[in-house]
Amino acid sequence: MKKIIFSCLISLVWFHSFAQSEVKNDGELGSSKDYYNACWEMDKLSLTDNKDHVFAGDYSFLVSEGSRNSPSYLKSPWIELGEGNIKLDIKTLEKLGNGTIYAYFIRFDSENKKTGEGSDPELIDYYQLSKDELKKDEITDVRFKMPNEMVGEVAKIYLIFEPNGKDEGMAVDNVVIPGKYVSDPSSNCFPKVEIKDTDGDGVADEEDDYPEDKYKAFNNYLTPKGFGTLMFEDLWPAKGDYDFNDLVVGYKINRVTNAGGDVVEVVIDILPRAAGAGYSNGFGIEFTGISPTRIENVEGTKISSNSIHELMRNGLEEGNEHATIIVFDKVANVLTHPGGGAVGINTDPKFSLQSGEMMRIVMHIRPEIITTGPEIVMFRSREDPVRLKDLTMENFNPFLIVNQKRSVEVHLPGKLPTAHADKSLFGTKDDNSNGDESSYYKGKENGLPWGLNVTESIPYMVNKVDITQGYNMFYKWAASGGEAYPDWYLEKGGYRENKVLLNAK
Repeated sequence: MKKIIFSCLISLVWFHSFAQSEVKNDGELGSSKDYYNACWEMDKLSLTDNKDHVFAGDYSFLVSEGSRNSPSYLKSPWIELGEGNIKLDIKTLEKLGNGTIYAYFIRFDSENKKTGEGSDPELIDYYQLSKDELKKDEITDVRFKMPNEMVGEVAKIYLIFEPNGKDEGMAVDNVVIPGKYVSDPSSNCFPKVEIKDTDGDGVADEEDDYPEDKYKAFNNYLTPKGFGTLMFEDLWPAKGDYDFNDLVVGYKINRVTNAGGDVVEVVIDILPRAAGAGYSNGFGIEFTGISPTRIENVEGTKISSNSIHELMRNGLEEGNEHATIIVFDKVANVLTHPGGGAVGINTDPKFSLQSGEMMRIVMHIRPEIITTGPEIVMFRSREDPVRLKDLTMENFNPFLIVNQKRSVEVHLPGKLPTAHADKSLFGTKDDNSNGDESSYYKGKENGLPWGLNVTESIPYMVNKVDITQGYNMFYKWAASGGEAYPDWYLEKGGYRENKVLLNAK
């Protein structure tokens, strides 16, 4: 997630026009220091109030002796250049000889972190001074047309003054450059980027995943590579056939945060992929550590009218310590059995694949609106804000509900049951749960699990084929408590037996 911090542009009314059509320098600040602070640069150019040299207002700039290697110059702040002419007035002084005024532009280069200036100034035009045409004390209006290709670009205008002889000179005043002042004196005079923020949440549209929604700003996925895979055995606490296809779902979780970093929505995409069981199973997700009172409402679930589950008004299941969503109460609500004697749904390769219905579950976090004056500036939960650290894989606790028996839950290994689980089942048959949190839903045989979570989309087993026959490294991984072969599910040499895997996504 990214967060935008604004720096304020100092309003310098005395050196640029608020019509934002031109940038002016008329010398009237009377101090070179003030011009430097306003992001102008100059060398061998001094402010003078000598009446012999001033020809507009109280001050003009006096060009001192320079050379081609070290000329007198005036360099503007960063300007978003506009159409029109660069203008300046010149007053010739005694012993004027031939001389030249050059106008260049310097493009902004964001890669130059020191000055922001592009490597080579580009010539716009030059003006030749001639003693045969100009007279002492005569004021000359010098103009350079802004090149069309530079209009709209961010650049500096670089004016170089080259009198021909060391005793010759000129005074300069009323410099006008078409365009908008964009330098930020508070940020090393770099251009101030005016961001487009349609929803006014303080996040630039280009950074905002929801540029037209002030309540939301950033997507934060738990499964950045796409869908993860959940697979369950439903005969817990007995081992069963261990094919892990009694329920297979793809999932993707997005924790949507606002501009302040608070989670305002949890978006869960669910793709039911297979149900190899003869049971009518359900599927739920607990978000451990998130109080049900923090949730405004849940939408997108598939719950039957005669469901065994009791739901609160906000859509969560009643009676749980932590926010618990019943995604669907019966697998038949989301997957259609092909009939014809098929063993399960999408687990018998002799039958055509049944398309699962993509589900989108949205859990809205209850907001608190904090205001300053008439504008809304922040949105937070009424309790402590829910942050990204509160919604990690550690808090993700999906589970299978066995055959419409609410008290029989199958969780991932090491995850705790909900308040509805029948605690008397723990430690019976093949289950080794003994009250120690880390022991839950692990088998007596080397801690083998009944639920699997892989953060990528992977194939699952043909019905009645043990998972160890399709994934050769699975047993070593499970028996080691996850230490050995953490990549057991990948398609690597010797890892898979594809003939017993179904690749339905």
